[in-house]
Amino acid sequence: MVRTLGIFFILSIGLLLSSCDNYFGERTNLDFIEIPTYDVREISYVPIAPNIQDAIAPVDVYVGYDEFIYVVDSAQDLILRYDIALNLQGSIYVPGVRKVTQTRSFDLLAIGTYDTTITGVDYSLTALYEIGMVGSDNVLSMQGATAEAVIVHPFYFKNSFSSSDAKVKFTDVAIIGSNIQSENNSYYLSRTGVSTNNAGFGPDNAVLKFTKDHEWISALPITASGATYNNYFKKPLALQGFTQAPQLTATNSPDFWVLNQDEDQEIQVQHIQFTEGPFGALYQPIFYSTLDPAAKRYLQTPKRFVNPIDLCLAGDGSRFLFVADAGVDSVFQFTSSGLEGVPPPPASAAEFNALVSLGGFGKVSALSYYDKILYVADSKNGTVQRFKLTLDFD
Repeated sequence: MVRTLGIFFILSIGLLLSSCDNYFGERTNLDFIEIPTYDVREISYVPIAPNIQDAIAPVDVYVGYDEFIYVVDSAQDLILRYDIALNLQGSIYVPGVRKVTQTRSFDLLAIGTYDTTITGVDYSLTALYEIGMVGSDNVLSMQGATAEAVIVHPFYFKNSFSSSDAKVKFTDVAIIGSNIQSENNSYYLSRTGVSTNNAGFGPDNAVLKFTKDHEWISALPITASGATYNNYFKKPLALQGFTQAPQLTATNSPDFWVLNQDEDQEIQVQHIQFTEGPFGALYQPIFYSTLDPAAKRYLQTPKRFVNPIDLCLAGDGSRFLFVADAGVDSVFQFTSSGLEGVPPPPASAAEFNALVSLGGFGKVSALSYYDKILYVADSKNGTVQRFKLTLDFD
């Protein structure tokens, strides 16, 4: 009897509801809600004020492992140091200085010139200087820091001297990071010159490897297409090691990027990869796609740049590579796989990477990147400008 009443009650409720029109109300139309999307045109690098303006002719800028900003002023032969808040900390004199970088033990390496007299003739030879930034009390300080010439061309690999040696220029230096103590802080040094075989040690145009104690190891031979070349590099002007600041997240790697400025060089920027093979160490170029549909332009398109002069590699997870082209006074950004532009965010409807090139400089001369900020030195306007990607703002 109870079961019969229960069934009757349920059926009664069903009939009641069916007799009511839209008992639970009408379904809300949600078409007015727009799904958020990112417009690829909004992805760009925007300037951040203020600029660094103390240098007369800033030809290099570098943010080090010590989180200080170093600016090379060629007009005064000075390296200026700033904290991240852009407060000037001091300066260091280096004759003919043009480039600066920092080892992971915080010492500076700077490319400059060394004046000497050989057989009664005065020369200003290309040289690498070391500047100790850590005092005897193991405290990082500029006080009392001086530059010492540790490598003077050509006396690191031979005792003789020829007139062509005076035409050789060191162009850049890249630090090697390694878990092996003897290898960590060794470095690559690029040079240009006119000799095709300097005293039997290979061409002046080369990338050299040195120990952390500034002992010459060799010029790097490059293996490509099954052959080994001692004359692979053509006017190597800029280097970027894969080990980059900040210190805590720096990747240990002997790989590097090289920029060859020779007018006959088709692929101007190349990744040189180090591998241990069955017959010893190999350095070989890695080539990237110029057909990937995610991009419209590519790093390794033949003759991509007019007059490329500098590189910088982001030390963060983006691993962006930036190239300064003085021929068009612009800076171009690429992904780690050689695609130009910034990949669009996940919610974007964009089909291609966003092109974010920067222009309008007087004479772009150097680049650096740290903590999502791109630093661009302009030697004509006497400024170091800073830029940040719109996607990186909170």
